[in-house]
Amino acid sequence: MKKPELRSFARTTLALVLVLATVGLGSAQRYADAAALTTAIDARPEPTTSQATLTMTITTADGQTLTREMQTWSEGTTKRIIKFTAPADIKGSGFLTLTAADGSEEKLVYLPALDRVRRIAGGQQGDSFFGSDFTYEDITGLDQADYTHELLGVRDGPTYVVEAVPTPASGSSYERLVIEVPEATLVPQRVEYYRAGELVKVLTVAGLAEVAGYTVATERRMESVRDGKATTVTVITQSNLVLDEALPADLFTERFLRR
Repeated sequence: MKKPELRSFARTTLALVLVLATVGLGSAQRYADAAALTTAIDARPEPTTSQATLTMTITTADGQTLTREMQTWSEGTTKRIIKFTAPADIKGSGFLTLTAADGSEEKLVYLPALDRVRRIAGGQQGDSFFGSDFTYEDITGLDQADYTHELLGVRDGPTYVVEAVPTPASGSSYERLVIEVPEATLVPQRVEYYRAGELVKVLTVAGLAEVAGYTVATERRMESVRDGKATTVTVITQSNLVLDEALPADLFTERFLRR
């Protein structure tokens, strides 16, 4: 090969190497382990308050559907209340969860037909939330401090696959969770729930949207699984979202729950 051709070949090779290096850097994972990932997730900006309309659609094993409407309000990650507005047989029912400074939680359910407020004890966290595939524990959401985390792998995207094992103090009804988190959003897009070594439920999060500078999910789909197959499904969609607006001081109270 002549020298000019050699120099041309070298330049071409160098350019190709630089391109490949750039592609490699662009697709390389940013977080080396589960601790770095969970820290980044916790650092995502969250609204101080939120309020929204929720629609819950439950599909039974025989294909029948049941739709329920709710209003929800939350303040940070420590206060949340849900009030059912339809249909008539469940209207007025509600759920209130409060998290104290020490991390302890109080979960209250109001049933108008009985005209009483019932406290959800630790052993009842795994009970169905008003006949849906979500449990009281699922509705409350994940608290990173209640789990130990291990990075199982990284898929294309990159998407991180993390195992979360609840601590004994958490009172979780699950043995472990396997969570998929895309680096681009840091919003878990899929969660697998296991009990006694068996997959029992799968949560899929979809409909991500930017609202007032925050990334929010507008749809959550929970499938109950038996023998590897989905049996019943509950989909909760969120609309009419309002963020960072002041909420009444008496909203997160047992009195309002009964109203």
